[in-house]
Amino acid sequence: MYDYMKALQRQFETNPRSIQELADEVERTHKELSSRLAKDDRKLLLRLVDMEDHLRGTATLHSFTCGYRLACGIHRELAEEPMYSFAKEEEERACRKAQANDENDTET
Repeated sequence: MYDYMKALQRQFETNPRSIQELADEVERTHKELSSRLAKDDRKLLLRLVDMEDHLRGTATLHSFTCGYRLACGIHRELAEEPMYSFAKEEEERACRKAQANDENDTET
């Protein structure tokens, strides 16, 4: 199921320009900070960035999966009940009115 949801997410995923610009800014800042740090500190920073990336990916997939389940639930509910139709409602109302008129005519 996990692989299926990841593939489905990729199918619908978009990458707006603002997100790409922010990702580029993060990358530039990371490189600048990394160049200022000692080797051990760079390794620690790299671990932190990797964990943050994994967390972001997991959270994004979880959010997508929740939205997908919600959409499936809505679809299931709509499929169980007939769709609303204004024309059908008006036709039913007209039929009830005609039946009431017929009953009144037969009583008199």
